[in-house]
Amino acid sequence: MDNQNNQNNNNPYQSSSGTNYSDPNHDNLFTPSPSALEDPSMGRLKHSGPGIASFVIGLVSIIGYMLTFFIATMAINSSIGVIATPIQVEEIALHPAVVLASLAVLVCLVLNLAGIILGVIGLVLKNRKKVFAIIGTILSGAMILTFAGLIIAGIYMM
Repeated sequence: MDNQNNQNNNNPYQSSSGTNYSDPNHDNLFTPSPSALEDPSMGRLKHSGPGIASFVIGLVSIIGYMLTFFIATMAINSSIGVIATPIQVEEIALHPAVVLASLAVLVCLVLNLAGIILGVIGLVLKNRKKVFAIIGTILSGAMILTFAGLIIAGIYMM
C-alpha cells in the first residue's frame, strides 16, 4: 500500500484521489495558461501609422525649409555684389534660385498641411499611442504659423 501511495505522490499526472484530469479546462502541467496563449504585445498599445507619418512629414518639412532658406540666401548673396542700380533689385526676385526657393516653400507648406491632417487622424484613432501624432501636429502647425507670421511681418514692413 505504501508503494502505491508513493507512486501516486511521485506521479504528477494523477492526484491523490486517483481521478484522471483530462478535462481541457483544468490546469495541469501540459496545458499552458490562458495568458501564455495570448500574444504578449496585445497589452501594449501600438503607435498610430498616421501619427508616425505626420511626425516624419514635420521633420522633412523643417529640413526642407532650412535647405530652401540656405539656398535662397546663397543665391541672393552671390547677386548682391553686382547690384548697382535699384532696377537690378527686381532681377534678384526673378533669379532662378529664388524662384525655385519660392516653389520649395510652397511644397513645404503643402507637406505641413498634409502633416496636420495626418496628425489629427492619428489623434482620433482609438487604442493607439498618440505621441507621434501630437508631435507631428505641433511641428506642422508651428511651421504654418511661423510662415504666416513671416508673411504678415513682410506685409507690414512695406
